[in-house]
Amino acid sequence: MFSASPYICAGIIVAPHGICGHVKVKCFLEDPTRLQEYSPFSDDQGKETYKVDKILGRTKDMLTISLAGVADRTAAEALRGVKLMFARDHLPTLSDDTFYHTDLIGLQVLSSENQPVGVVHALYNFGAGDILEIQIGSKKLEMIPFSHAIVPEIDLKKGTIILSSEGDVLLQGGPNDA
Repeated sequence: MFSASPYICAGIIVAPHGICGHVKVKCFLEDPTRLQEYSPFSDDQGKETYKVDKILGRTKDMLTISLAGVADRTAAEALRGVKLMFARDHLPTLSDDTFYHTDLIGLQVLSSENQPVGVVHALYNFGAGDILEIQIGSKKLEMIPFSHAIVPEIDLKKGTIILSSEGDVLLQGGPNDA
């Protein structure tokens, strides 16, 4: 049985900004302007608390923020790479055909004939719709559209995604260690 993590990564601190302790955060939320609503955050080990005082600026999914207790560049520099995590129970419940990306990563991908094909490695959206990246074998990565026509069945309890026959064709033959 597949078990989702109890924590969600809202963003990652990528760099200090200026001399007053502000940091730049790559935000993974659908609406980055809502980052402060999920504060306070823990790190990826569930330790330490980071409270967002204020969002100072935004460029797409990159935010400049101030954190409580971080007053200078040295303290901000020490936070580089810290993941801002929050408890999953803070997320709203989704409808049956809607999923959080974090819940799909790691699911086993099965062909339309229920044969193992690979594992969901990542999800992307470059502007034309969601794309699943599937790891096939130990090295090969393939991308397919993440649509109901290609992925008609997702079972989070079983930890599986079942492709349509069209999805099988897009992956061209299934598992190998290319």
